[in-house]
Amino acid sequence: LEIFLFSLQQSQNERTIPSKDFFFLTVTLRLEADKMDSEHLQPQLLWTILIGLSLPYLAETYGFSKCMQYEFDIHHVFCIQKKITNLINAISDIPGYTTHLNLTQNQIHILPPYTFTNLSALVDLRLQWNFIQEIGMGAFWGLKNLTFLSLVENKIKSVNNSFEGLSNLKTLLLSQNKITHIHKNAFAPLVKLKHVSLSQNNIKNFYNILEAVQHLPCLEYHDLFSNSIISLDHHPRSLVSLTHLSLQRNQLTELNFSALLLPNLTTLDVSQNGHQVIQNVSLETLPLLKGLNLSGTLVNLEALPAKHLQNLREMDLSNQEFRSRHLNLNTVCHLLRNLPILETLVFQKNGADAEGIKYLSNCTRLLSLDLGKNNDLVYLNDSEFDAMPSLQRMNLNKCQLSFVSNRTWSALQNLEALDLSYNKFKSFPDFAFSPLWCLQFLFLSRNPITELDNMAFYGLYSLKELNLGGCWIVTIDKYSLAPFPNLESLHLRNNNIRYLKHKTFQFLKKLKVLILSCNHLEAIEKSAFSGLTNLYKLDLAYNILSGFYADIFLGLENLEILDLSFNKITYETIRTLKIPPFINLKSLKQLNLEGQMHGIQVVPTSFFQGLNSLQELLLGKNPMAFLDQLQFDSLTNLTKLDILGTRAEDRNLYLDTSLSHKLKKLKVLHLENNNIESLTPGMFSGLEGLQVFSLRFNNLKVINQSHLENLKSLMYFDIYRNKLQCNCDNVWFKNWSINTENVHIPYLWSYTCQQSNTQSLIDFDDNVCNFDLGKVCFFFAFSLVLITMIFSWFDVKITSSLWYGLYIFKTWCLAKWYKREKDFTYDAFVSFTATDEQWVYEELVLALEEGGQPTSKLCLHHRDFEPGVDIFENIQNAINTSRKALCVVSSHYLHSEWCRLEVQLASIKMFYEHEDVIILIFLEEIPNYKLSSYHRFQKLVNRKTFITWPDSAHERPLFRARVRNALDNKTVENDNAQLIVAE
Repeated sequence: LEIFLFSLQQSQNERTIPSKDFFFLTVTLRLEADKMDSEHLQPQLLWTILIGLSLPYLAETYGFSKCMQYEFDIHHVFCIQKKITNLINAISDIPGYTTHLNLTQNQIHILPPYTFTNLSALVDLRLQWNFIQEIGMGAFWGLKNLTFLSLVENKIKSVNNSFEGLSNLKTLLLSQNKITHIHKNAFAPLVKLKHVSLSQNNIKNFYNILEAVQHLPCLEYHDLFSNSIISLDHHPRSLVSLTHLSLQRNQLTELNFSALLLPNLTTLDVSQNGHQVIQNVSLETLPLLKGLNLSGTLVNLEALPAKHLQNLREMDLSNQEFRSRHLNLNTVCHLLRNLPILETLVFQKNGADAEGIKYLSNCTRLLSLDLGKNNDLVYLNDSEFDAMPSLQRMNLNKCQLSFVSNRTWSALQNLEALDLSYNKFKSFPDFAFSPLWCLQFLFLSRNPITELDNMAFYGLYSLKELNLGGCWIVTIDKYSLAPFPNLESLHLRNNNIRYLKHKTFQFLKKLKVLILSCNHLEAIEKSAFSGLTNLYKLDLAYNILSGFYADIFLGLENLEILDLSFNKITYETIRTLKIPPFINLKSLKQLNLEGQMHGIQVVPTSFFQGLNSLQELLLGKNPMAFLDQLQFDSLTNLTKLDILGTRAEDRNLYLDTSLSHKLKKLKVLHLENNNIESLTPGMFSGLEGLQVFSLRFNNLKVINQSHLENLKSLMYFDIYRNKLQCNCDNVWFKNWSINTENVHIPYLWSYTCQQSNTQSLIDFDDNVCNFDLGKVCFFFAFSLVLITMIFSWFDVKITSSLWYGLYIFKTWCLAKWYKREKDFTYDAFVSFTATDEQWVYEELVLALEEGGQPTSKLCLHHRDFEPGVDIFENIQNAINTSRKALCVVSSHYLHSEWCRLEVQLASIKMFYEHEDVIILIFLEEIPNYKLSSYHRFQKLVNRKTFITWPDSAHERPLFRARVRNALDNKTVENDNAQLIVAE
């Protein structure tokens, strides 16, 4: 009690509990403590008090320092990889209605008592991948609703009475710790526990485990995988409810369960135990056993009591090679014949060959047979499975098979699934699968198959799924796929297909899923997908598609998911396409265009035309993406837009201000990691239904009310890892984020400021931004009266002196001006690229220095720079000694770093001397969107008049006159059609 009062005092000192509430709680506790001994203080009293403490948190806003709420469900909170050491502080601000809490991968070492008392609604708690060594008594007290608890991969060595209060826990995961001992009453409070995992620990004493779990009335699944248990307990015990027991990868020397009554156990896994043959086997206390895994455990099968395994339906005898290398098939056959209802046999890694399989098939009537990873299995061609007509599923993967004939499965007319993946098939003989007229699933992935022979697959009319991923297939045509009229899923990922021809899939009328990702597709002909009227999903990711033929998706009227990510699709103009690529996809709901190799760059105006049903659009991970105002006009049903990771060097994502006005149904918008520096007010005002808005990992400095205007449905706003400044511009956002109860802002309390004198945005004192209007009016009126009186006195007393001083000041300024005029060496410094050098000397120099009056003196790089001086210093001196700076702009000029430097230095001179010294000459017309990445040019063009080099020869004299007049600060009165003035 004293410890608890001390913690209350600490909380009050940290202002987490109001003073009046603290006084009430303290007095109440003192009175109750006086009435009873500490040993009689009921836990219920503490629990009631702690519940009272948790109530204020229900009204807290939710933006936390170490945690974040799931954007689609505020009841789920994640605190993953946040270097949390003090757990109580980290979760102190989490609201009490939280049902799922994930604290994975932190640096937690201790769980103190009563850690989670404020989170009584928790049903799922995950603490895996920490450094937890100690769990305090009552650490989970108050979590009466918890059903799932994970403590995987920590440093726990022993389990004590730490689970008090978890009366509804159903799953407990304690795997990958260092547990050697469990207190016999550790699990006693867990009366509803069904699943407990203690795998990958250091447990040696099986008796200790049984003692701890024997009082769990609901326990069904017990996992002791990878411990150090040598022998089973021989003290009579009973676990009535247990149905699954795993003792895999221990060091068992016996399988004697005679003292352990498990009347309802259905699955027993004792695989990978020991390095010697186990002789002592007793399973008579397992009457309902249906699944037995002996893989890798060397058991004397003759000692295996078949009479006690009459309910067995599944058995794993994999990796049973004895010292003589091969398993005695006679013994196996004898065992199988005494298991009348056995349905599934796993017989991997046993060195079985074709003859051994044929012998084995005469011993049993199975429904499922797994013969994978048998390296001696090279061919099948002699009716090996004739004695298994009821077989429905067969696995032959990861063998060394290179040949099969139709005689192999001539009797397998009931076979539904066949796995031949990871073998060495290059081709198949004609009619290789013709007897399998009921086959529905065929897996041939990771074989060196180069082509599909339609005769080899003749007869597979019932096939629904065909997997040919990771083969060497180069081409496919409509005839190679003709044998599969009922196919629903075709997997061709990771092949070498380069082209899809006209009507390649026309015979696959029922196909629903087509996977063609990770090939080398560079061209798809018109109507290649014709006939796929039922196709639901098409995956073309990770190819080298650069464009689309007309009507490329013709016939896919029911397609809902299209993945075109990581190709080479790119456009250089926003002009309307004659035939939009998606015009026929009326039912498409999800489109993925992420990660194009060179970036989409510019999205044409009509690119998305026809996608009226589209709900999810992914455009992220493109180095460049330019989106104007009309591209989204047809996407009236879009609910999710993802444009993340488009940053390339210093370029940022360009979004038109009216881009979102048509997206009335948009609910999720991700604009993360795009180098965005500012938001245009009202840009998102049309998104009234937006619920999730993420601007994470950008360079935003200010968020104000105009940016979030009209976002009435907003529930989640993420601006984590931006560069918000702690100044008066962000006062609205600070107050809004703290006081709003409807919008979650992840990690709000950890937003740091760029200024070194302020710790975080929330700690910023906004009092400096507030002022009293009355005081301001008083001081303004007082100052106005005072100034009026002073000027009146000046007017009467020293008017003449003022005029004299004014003339003196004017004379000084004019003298300084003329002096500065004489200091210039050149009339203009010319900034140009080497590509435009010929035009400068033939046109500009000839016009200004040699032809026409008055002549001007120009400063040119190669002619006037001083040899031996640093180039940066030469440029700076040239600009400082020139009256003007002539910038000869072309497409090459925009990409020159030296030209960019010259413009920056000229702009600095303009800023400090308050003189307009820059003159822009455009040699060619450059679209505005190409200037969007060059902020300084765009600003100059938007506020200055610039001169364009005319194409017509008779207009060039007027061009020269305009340049001379610009140098002399004069203007020409005549109109010039070639002069472009930015609005």
